[in-house]
Amino acid sequence: MIPQEDRDDTAGAKRKPTHLGATRVPLHLVFQACVGVIIGIGITSLFSGVDHAQLALAGVIVVIAAWIVEQGFRLPEPNTTSGARIRLVLRIVSLVGFTIAVSPLLQLIEA
Repeated sequence: MIPQEDRDDTAGAKRKPTHLGATRVPLHLVFQACVGVIIGIGITSLFSGVDHAQLALAGVIVVIAAWIVEQGFRLPEPNTTSGARIRLVLRIVSLVGFTIAVSPLLQLIEA
């Protein structure tokens, strides 16, 4: 057997080391999704007296506004701290708007 320090590791493809608990979906994305859905459901329940169609339209407007900000303005690079935070907020706002738009529509389907 060849000792570890004497082995030539230049031959062949190198394999990435596996990390304990590594998943295909990073947990921070799952956390963002959970937070966005919870906030969206909370806002929907606060506005339960509003017409379902108006609430769904408000959710669509929120999603479109988040998209316009992301596409229409020059944002810092994603690998910087401020750029990552801005994109995090935009993703959460988008998900909140999507949840607001879908939740009343589900209630209309059930009725």
